[in-house]
Amino acid sequence: MQAHATLEMLDTAFNIQDGGPYREIVYFPTKFQDLIAVLLSAITTSLVVLLSLIFKLYKRPLSRMVLAMSIPHVIFYGVKFVALVFPPRSNQYCRVLSIINISGFESAVIWGALFAHAFYIILKHQSFNEQYLPRMMNYYLIGAVLVPLMNGGFAYLAQFLVYSETQKTCVHVIYYEHIDIPYIMTVIIPIAVAILLSIIWYKMAINKIAALRGMQAGPEAYVLLIYPGILLICWTPSLVLHISLQFGANPSDTLITIFVSLVNIQGLLDGLVYGRFLKDVVRDSISSCYRKYILKEEETRSEPRSLESSEQELFASSISLLSEHNENSSVGKHL
Repeated sequence: MQAHATLEMLDTAFNIQDGGPYREIVYFPTKFQDLIAVLLSAITTSLVVLLSLIFKLYKRPLSRMVLAMSIPHVIFYGVKFVALVFPPRSNQYCRVLSIINISGFESAVIWGALFAHAFYIILKHQSFNEQYLPRMMNYYLIGAVLVPLMNGGFAYLAQFLVYSETQKTCVHVIYYEHIDIPYIMTVIIPIAVAILLSIIWYKMAINKIAALRGMQAGPEAYVLLIYPGILLICWTPSLVLHISLQFGANPSDTLITIFVSLVNIQGLLDGLVYGRFLKDVVRDSISSCYRKYILKEEETRSEPRSLESSEQELFASSISLLSEHNENSSVGKHL
């Protein structure tokens, strides 16, 4: 009873939905055509995860980070299809889904920023290896796993997602001219910090490249900003949309759908960018396996030949000994 009362008090404290004009933002679409961006991202990120596991790429520090970043993407997109197969019917169901949804996309975003930090660390120490990145992974896990899970718990308590009788699915309700504390805490702050840190670390990495080359960083070096650029492209419109709704803006449903689709397509863009890195690693792994196979085949073929050669040498030496013995016998008889 006491635990239940405490939960109700927390719900009341966090829940600012006190009536008045509002807008419902659908987080779990029930129509398949609304899930096309989700499907593309789910396929791409799932392929990255499968290739990483099949070829055991997680043994490499950078590949391990790519895998760790892709798994939250898969969870984030996968739970949307779970909601499609088992449609929401209650607030409690939506609140549970909010834990997975918030922790999933937030973890993926933070991993993207940490990838920028890892890139800077590699350049700083001029080493891809085994000394720095594995040691940093412990801190990365705290930032990219524990923090999102805590925010997922906050989203549950704050009723970030509720069931809508109108939409027949889970939605986030934004009341006009009200500060949306759950959205600020669970989305705006983590995403904004991740974008900012990502840009800072990539700028530091570019400066390090310039220092190593002994020259100013040219415009082409800023291509490296494609990584935080993905965060900016996918999340900035959505952040602006939600903030504007809190100040009374009334955008069209089409515009909201487009902005939500941009968020959902982040996994596809991440998969394409990081997949290019994985392509080289997979190709090297396949080449390595092929070389080992060829060497094994050559060793297998050389073994019978070596045995046959040894037998021929033994036979030849035996013949030679016999010849010498016969010659000695003949000489002995003549003597």
